[in-house]
Amino acid sequence: MSANNPTIPVIFEQDPTPPSYNWFGTFDYSWFDNSGGLASVPFFEAAPEELSTILQASAARQQLTLSFGPQDCTTVSGTRNCTEACSNAADLFTPENFRACTALAGAALLVQDGTYAVDMVGNGPREVMETFGVPDLVQYNATGVFGDVASCLAESCILSNLGDCGEGVSELASVDVDAANLAAMVEGLGSYCNGAAVEVNADIAGPGVMISYFFQTTLAIGFFLLLKFSTTWIRGFGTLLPRKYSSHLSNLQSRFFASRLRTSVTSSIVEFQEIQIYVLLAIQLAILISFDPTISRTVGVNNTSYADVILNSGLASLLNIAALSGVLLVQSCLQRAGMRWTYNFILTTLASVFAAIIFGRRSRLMPSAESLWETFKEDAPLPACGGNPSPMVFCRPPRETKYLDNDIAAWMACGLGAVTWVGLLADLVGNKVPGVVPRSLKWILEIDRRERLKRREKVWVVVTTVYWVLVQVLLLFLAGSYLSVLVLIVEGVDLGDPRGWGFGQLIAVTVWAPTIVKFCYFNAFGVEEVFQERMAKKYSITCVEEDENGVEKRLRNG
Repeated sequence: MSANNPTIPVIFEQDPTPPSYNWFGTFDYSWFDNSGGLASVPFFEAAPEELSTILQASAARQQLTLSFGPQDCTTVSGTRNCTEACSNAADLFTPENFRACTALAGAALLVQDGTYAVDMVGNGPREVMETFGVPDLVQYNATGVFGDVASCLAESCILSNLGDCGEGVSELASVDVDAANLAAMVEGLGSYCNGAAVEVNADIAGPGVMISYFFQTTLAIGFFLLLKFSTTWIRGFGTLLPRKYSSHLSNLQSRFFASRLRTSVTSSIVEFQEIQIYVLLAIQLAILISFDPTISRTVGVNNTSYADVILNSGLASLLNIAALSGVLLVQSCLQRAGMRWTYNFILTTLASVFAAIIFGRRSRLMPSAESLWETFKEDAPLPACGGNPSPMVFCRPPRETKYLDNDIAAWMACGLGAVTWVGLLADLVGNKVPGVVPRSLKWILEIDRRERLKRREKVWVVVTTVYWVLVQVLLLFLAGSYLSVLVLIVEGVDLGDPRGWGFGQLIAVTVWAPTIVKFCYFNAFGVEEVFQERMAKKYSITCVEEDENGVEKRLRNG
């Protein structure tokens, strides 16, 4: 270089703190705290990102700083030696070494071009070079490193089934990389992960399973709206209007209350609640049993790449925690309508507890990064990559999953679930206990305090009404938000591919068939006829007609 264009320093430094890699970029994937175990593992995109930074610094003639962390340049023998690690394909194509070696090779090309020179001022750079075995960049075979990289990527595009490669990646093998065409290598590396595919486990989010989740949430919201509409909402809206309008709405509410639709909803929602709780409990138990963080070949997920494992375990967490919103929404609706059974409450409690456990363990829904890497190596080693798997195994998850960026919903599902459960317990106890307390004891408790108790009762009614309105509105919002996520997930599922429809997928869809068919049948032929035909001859169905306040009007046999 001339005196007018002096060389720019390359500085080596050691970072004693392991770097943290955000596998989801700028998105806040609270459902995927399971990726915390990968925070110290560089994803593939980290290599072209650092090379791009080097090129930008070169274009601006700025100083280069290469940092080495505790895991960089680690060889098979366990020593830290960049010269050996970057020259041996078995070491080069591990996630930790790939980023460090490509950055070192990129800097070496710029040094050999005369643009940069290693800064040897002081003892710091020398200590780093000795500690990590950094080679002399002037003599370093950087072209050979990039040649090995191109060969590995080309073979992975041919032999690996993790995704498709663009033309730019395949052409890298025919390029002799130097400082002049380093940008072409960076561009090829940057596009490598664009074709990476994520295989979602069919048992977690297959076509039938996703449609089943969609039916469950839709039915929960639909039954809730129909029951509230046919019992209280019309009359409640009428209280906000002038009397001439409120009387018409009150009459309309009475007709809806006595309609076959309301009877059908009431009869169907009870059975639906039992089915959805048992389905949710079964899936929750399967997750807690199958997702074992101590076993690299976890039963519940596909183990073909880090992205597969992250998204499968994350989806399992999301789908099963958020599905609790439908259970709590229907249970609150049932109990507020006077249908309080300890049996249903216990089932709801179990589902809530399991959801809380899954949420608390979501950071342990996947095995360690080290054990997963060994599994990848055993399953699909590539000779050109030194016996390592395709580099696509450590590509980031595709950005099309950004709809799962939902930090609020994760905490809202569990927080609101706890608040709702407390209210359900208080409602159940408050309505069950008075029925078993002797009348004499109640009379003694109310002596000289009846007027005060009446005033307190009015306040209590207002408080409980406001509480349940807020809780049910929030539950309805959460269930609707969950439904919108399900729609986005279903859009990404190929429902028309017959290969995705196995026995399990078909069974998952038909779980809700009895509820849907019975609801339609109840509306067409009435509840009395349906239940009477299914009962023993010595029993009969009696219809008790009542108004919306629960007052019996007359009886008739069904």
